[in-house]
Amino acid sequence: MRSLDLFSCIGCHALGFQRAGIEAAALCENKPWRRAVLARNFPGVPIFDDIHDMPASAADIAFGGPPCQGTSVAAAIHGKRDGRSLAPEMLRVAALCEWVVVEQPPGNAAWETHVSDLLAGTGRHVARVEFEARDVGAPYPRRRVYLMACPSLSRLEIAWQSVPSEIERVKRAADARADWGADQLAAIPVVARAAGDMDRGARSAYRKEAIDALGDSNPPAMAEVIGRAIRNAA
Repeated sequence: MRSLDLFSCIGCHALGFQRAGIEAAALCENKPWRRAVLARNFPGVPIFDDIHDMPASAADIAFGGPPCQGTSVAAAIHGKRDGRSLAPEMLRVAALCEWVVVEQPPGNAAWETHVSDLLAGTGRHVARVEFEARDVGAPYPRRRVYLMACPSLSRLEIAWQSVPSEIERVKRAADARADWGADQLAAIPVVARAAGDMDRGARSAYRKEAIDALGDSNPPAMAEVIGRAIRNAA
């Protein structure tokens, strides 16, 4: 199977799909530093820098989390929730794909209903999945919602029902790889803010980019769960 990985950040979703046996057909990310990381990690895969310029492309799955600055709980807390979303652009690009998966933080039922209605308007049935990074072994919560959509209701039901067992399978695989081991976590450079040097020098700029990208990323194991669930319905 092949996927369009949209709002790719540094490719954690694409890596998770890769572990599930799903190849990235194209990536899309608007920040240059992140595109450079994608180019190193996914050589030969086309990378678009603006979803508005990305054409609809044939693939099995379109997967992405439209930027949530205008829809999230955090935006509401700070008085900046305005409902803006790139979900319509995502669905335009996904027009030729059978499956569409939209990822977002929980907490905005109205937005979820709106996106579900958009997906249903394309002739797809929609199922909602919610779980945490902690469920696949991570030492932090990071709860996320996945709206899975497919024209075939029976295949969607197979994928949806297999998510709990895939969470357990992926957790065991992550534990076997020691994904959450102290050595792995200690290698992630997340101390720049505490050091107070975020804006001083090239190395600090690099560290800031890395920290921001990590903050915008879910662990690959979460996308792996979704990818494996969809593969079960193939």
